[in-house]
Amino acid sequence: SYYRAAVPAFRRAPSRSAFLLSPSLYYRPDVRGNHYARNLMWFDFGLPDVSPSNATAVAAAIGALERVFALVLLAEHFDESLVLLRHALCWPRDAVVAFAHNGRPEGSVRPLSRRETERLREWNALDWALYAHFNRSFWTKVAEFGPRRMREEVERLRRRREAMARRCLRGGGPLPAPSIPDGKLRPFQPGRGAAAVLGYALRADLGPADRERCERMATPELQYKDRLERKQFGGNGTTG
Repeated sequence: SYYRAAVPAFRRAPSRSAFLLSPSLYYRPDVRGNHYARNLMWFDFGLPDVSPSNATAVAAAIGALERVFALVLLAEHFDESLVLLRHALCWPRDAVVAFAHNGRPEGSVRPLSRRETERLREWNALDWALYAHFNRSFWTKVAEFGPRRMREEVERLRRRREAMARRCLRGGGPLPAPSIPDGKLRPFQPGRGAAAVLGYALRADLGPADRERCERMATPELQYKDRLERKQFGGNGTTG
């Protein structure tokens, strides 16, 4: 849904189910943009193009990656990930208090069937190998950190996030994009209504210091990238 406009393989398929039933009908690896359609994590990490059936080559690539990255975060256990990250980098607690971005409205995502899940794992076999490996290593790190200590830290992090949401956000949580008047805080919406992405609007009564911090926490990643580029390079911070 999110990448449909940018990925020819997804545009050619009439539906997600159709794509998963026979992805090779729609996917051509040499077409610009189709790198989003298969093993994107493997691609983003810059790992070599190996056959998923070559277990030795896959294990070697993952081992090399693990020597570079001491910690790999899990999106669906992001709070636990942030706790481990904070301790690994010796950051203060508030450094990892953040609002979740790119969320979707409740009930707007059709769950995958068991067969669709199996087909996705087959199609993205390299990404699945990556995930399976770092999922195991992640929970090993949690065990070393201490499960009880982790639960306490996660609860503390969530309470602090909830407090900041009450302090910063109009309505105390995410809103549909049309309800966000400030364009700097309105998240990117994929074309043709493919996926509604939620964002945040700030309270009107914030003082200067609170507004600065709250705005940083509420800014979507594309606008935040522009902000960083303005700081680094000057100008308007936009790229073509």
